[in-house]
Amino acid sequence: MPTFTKEKIVNTCTNIIEAAGVSHQNAKLIAELLAEANSTGHDSHGIIRIPQYLAAIEDNDILPNSDVDILRETPLTAIIDGNWGFGQVTMSRAVEVGLEKASKSGLAAITVRNANHIGRLGSYVDHIARQDMIGLLFVNAIGTPAYRMAPWGGTEPRLVTDPLAFGIPSPYGDPIVMDMTTTVVAEGKVRIKRNRDEETPDGWLLDAEGKPTNDPNVLYGIPLGSILPLGGTTAGHKGYGLNIVIELLAGVLSGAGCIGKNERLSNGAFLIIVDIEQFLPIEEFYRESEIFIKHVKSSPVAEGFDEILLPGEIESKVKRKRTEEGIFVEDKTWEQILKWSQKFGVELE
Repeated sequence: MPTFTKEKIVNTCTNIIEAAGVSHQNAKLIAELLAEANSTGHDSHGIIRIPQYLAAIEDNDILPNSDVDILRETPLTAIIDGNWGFGQVTMSRAVEVGLEKASKSGLAAITVRNANHIGRLGSYVDHIARQDMIGLLFVNAIGTPAYRMAPWGGTEPRLVTDPLAFGIPSPYGDPIVMDMTTTVVAEGKVRIKRNRDEETPDGWLLDAEGKPTNDPNVLYGIPLGSILPLGGTTAGHKGYGLNIVIELLAGVLSGAGCIGKNERLSNGAFLIIVDIEQFLPIEEFYRESEIFIKHVKSSPVAEGFDEILLPGEIESKVKRKRTEEGIFVEDKTWEQILKWSQKFGVELE
């Protein structure tokens, strides 16, 4: 498998996306978010998405240089319309608007509609938390090529992997970032396994007959397999319940719509930002947080574990490691990217 630096991935993605008709500024923003996903270990939302995005441009599902509009706003709220442009561009603008409002009013609630795939949620709430604010982000998906999760008690997939993410400032530097799907695993991670010709772990997938399987190809076959809801076979009602709530918040409330309608691919989003300083001094927040974190980490370490980690600490460790050792990309993914680069006349080393 080829191995690249983060800078190499940014430059590669920027050049290809720009060649597809996207402005240099937006192409670089998208590329940096994709590379950030790879560098933190979330390869499912990194450079592997390039072929998907370029195909979407060809199919007019992504309009390369759409303007991002604010349809309506108050001091606390805003409705953001991406006009079918890149999701990363739209969501970044939503975060920018939300941070400005929260800094003035203490709170902000922002909805997003008509935006393509926004990428890794953790990047947005991480950025918010680094401004001494708290970010809560809920995202649904409309017009996906296939359903990925069966409702609790059902046999056929009717839902997708709707994610949510929280970003909270930490007294130890890197924010506490919880970024997860409402299924046991993101669809992109199954795609990674497929591209690497690897089996999926136990407890990820069911085949079309509802039987456990380790073959990632069943998720993309006919009839469709499915991903188990968060909580798996014993507590999957919890992941299913979260999924329903996210559809109603990120889908209905945002005006983006919900899964189940034959519409073009898009993400709806509901973002909440809280300015900590409007509630208590940031020093006090950090002081109390530090006491709590030390209490949690004081638990004896179980067999098979090296240490107790907070949400986001794994990503920080992976980022440091990949900064030193590089980021590897599957041969199949790189071959797909090379084909697209040749199509747009971009030379890649």
